[in-house]
Amino acid sequence: MERAEYAAIALSGDFSPSEMEEIENSGISDTHLFRCRTDLNKVKLKRFQKSFPDVAKILSRFANFITFKDVQYPEALRNTFEPPSVIFFEGDPGLLNSRNILAIVGSRKADGYGASIAKEYAKSLSEKGITIVSGLAVGIDAQAHIGALEGRGSTIGVLGTGIDVAYPASNRTLIKSVKQKGCVISEFLPGTPPLKQNFPKRNRIISGLARAVFVVQATMRSGSLITARLALENGRDVFAVPGDINRRNSEGTNWLIKNGAKLISECIDIIDEFPEISFEEPQTMKLQSRVLDLLGNGPLTFGELLLMTDFSSKDLIVELTNLQLGGYIFEENGRWNRT
Repeated sequence: MERAEYAAIALSGDFSPSEMEEIENSGISDTHLFRCRTDLNKVKLKRFQKSFPDVAKILSRFANFITFKDVQYPEALRNTFEPPSVIFFEGDPGLLNSRNILAIVGSRKADGYGASIAKEYAKSLSEKGITIVSGLAVGIDAQAHIGALEGRGSTIGVLGTGIDVAYPASNRTLIKSVKQKGCVISEFLPGTPPLKQNFPKRNRIISGLARAVFVVQATMRSGSLITARLALENGRDVFAVPGDINRRNSEGTNWLIKNGAKLISECIDIIDEFPEISFEEPQTMKLQSRVLDLLGNGPLTFGELLLMTDFSSKDLIVELTNLQLGGYIFEENGRWNRT
């Protein structure tokens, strides 16, 4: 079976790789109708017969796709539960077979603490050669991609729409940047709108490509927990950032840590999953104990911290940044808080 025909049949009926194998083994005498008996889902067969001509026409305009049978198909994804039969891409598809892929996911309604952690960790890990994969949503996803692009590494975005649909519109520029400097992929036919049911489905690709999933912020009903569950089902490690027990955005991550996820408080904590990459040991922070002690009594502004320490503005900025990257503190509404 030719690649284009394979892709058109798979997409027309939403057939999995195992179903496509059964189709090929059963024999097809006509591309529009199955004339051999199969045990395939009859609803899928009817959908295939109805949709095939239109799907084939769309595929004639989009040549950038990889089928499950191609040698370029990501090996990490090939060995997961229910891998997609077809992957559309824009950018560098070679990134999909990188051995050093980390998924960073989290809440769409991230606060300043979560956004800064996602961005700065992604940048630092990207600098070390780790490819960051996420879902190109607003919030944690977007910050992870932005951080990765600022580093020397690369990033992969997984869409819940067609490869030609920029969603959300506010991320249009970011999606374009990821396509230019990394790779954007989708299992959905070009032109597919942002259907609600497609976003949880794409999460299995995010977790499947990665060697580990890093959840920065999440509520208990977050799609990020779906990604974490899928990661565990496919034998991946799950990492999480601890947060304030009184904040909804921390409920999911704290729950993951309570149930066995690895607690992440600095980039070096991720080294165990990527042993071939050398991380530099962080320098001891001069103000760590003093600043944390001060913030232990309640939130303080930068000016208040400056008055209560004997460091210059520049030194305090550096210290606050280091503590923030370490996950010890976060800034909200102009005041610094302990996590």
